[in-house]
Amino acid sequence: MKYSLHAIFVCAACVAFFATPSEAQQNVSEPFPKRVSTSEFVIFPWGRMPVWEIENGPWGDFTDADDMMKDLYDCGYNTTGFVPAKYVPHAVKHNLKVIVHDWPNIYGNIDVTQEKADELMEKVFCEITDPKLREAVYAMWIIDEPHAGLFPLLDRWSKAVRKAAPSVIPYINLFPDYAGPETLGSKDYESHIDAFVETCSPPYISYDNYSLFTGGKLDEDRFFSNLETTRKASLKHGIPFWNVVLGNTHFHYAEPSDVTLRIQAYATLAYGGKGIGYFTHYSPPIGDYRLGPIDQYGHRTKTWDHMRQVNLQIHAIAPVYCKLKSVNVFHTGHVPRNAQGGIESSVHLSKIEGGTYVVGEFVDPEGNPFVMVVNKNMQSSALINIKFKKEGTVKMVSPYAPGIIPFGGEQHWLAPGAGILLTLEPREP
Repeated sequence: MKYSLHAIFVCAACVAFFATPSEAQQNVSEPFPKRVSTSEFVIFPWGRMPVWEIENGPWGDFTDADDMMKDLYDCGYNTTGFVPAKYVPHAVKHNLKVIVHDWPNIYGNIDVTQEKADELMEKVFCEITDPKLREAVYAMWIIDEPHAGLFPLLDRWSKAVRKAAPSVIPYINLFPDYAGPETLGSKDYESHIDAFVETCSPPYISYDNYSLFTGGKLDEDRFFSNLETTRKASLKHGIPFWNVVLGNTHFHYAEPSDVTLRIQAYATLAYGGKGIGYFTHYSPPIGDYRLGPIDQYGHRTKTWDHMRQVNLQIHAIAPVYCKLKSVNVFHTGHVPRNAQGGIESSVHLSKIEGGTYVVGEFVDPEGNPFVMVVNKNMQSSALINIKFKKEGTVKMVSPYAPGIIPFGGEQHWLAPGAGILLTLEPREP
């Protein structure tokens, strides 16, 4: 359960490594690896951005809104957190799409008629007249973790957003599955998602799940059970899903590390997810919140570098990953609640050894097999020993520079919590 922010808010890389300072400066705005588009895979900081902190002067590492947007881009995001419409031009300068946040007009008036919702939404988008800026608005924030009783009202707001700006997504984030029936307003989580989709007709399913606890321990039942249910709903309704995961620590949750960020992101990919949100990029100035990528004083923490590394890896594999269709998921070692385990349940593999894994199985448009193997051990690396059912040469999708490369030698080692996307190059007849 998160504290509400409503109120408070590489071989191909060798050339870059050896570039002269002037060459590096000339290329600083060029994405490396090439960035995945928001429409294919969204990477965003969940929560309101503290733009109010820089309206009256410098705030930590930030001197103005441009600095704040550049920081998000540099950290590997392709989409902003929640900001008022007036900040869209700053995001566009740094190749970011925008989730617009209009607190007074929406959350303060959630129970309105369709006509009033239409009027208020039109008012928001009237502030964005430049077609290029309108194109940069990816989503309009509506509400977080709604009770099912609010779904009819949220449908009004969703319709109002689509009417005012047909290309913009109404952003509604759902509870995790460990919220009970009374909190959900539904008899169970599966029916909760079904009711949301059937009532609000969303183009995606977004939810949050925080299952890493003190000492860096992952509650596999709690984390993977939610992924199982959401993946099935995503396939059932034919819409993608996004997972909002821990990007800071608070309460009894684990402190972020390269391992905690990897396991959450790569497990989401193994289940076929098409979006990652981090709660939060900016450490909230309340309670024991700490170690978001940006602290309460506007300075980068050690989490920033870990998050950038994971995000850039997603960008690198995205050209291949985003074309794949999820066909199966299974676990080795502990089999979480609602999940399936054992190599006998695999679609593509006859063997996988050397560690404990969650394995997502996919096919590309030509029917070629792909597997995302994620090391569930958060303390030790795994040495992958894998065999596909069909004959061929195993290849990997590089997480450092886009492309499919040989899988051999030290490539078989997988860091704690890390994932690797493998495929099979068929043998010539």
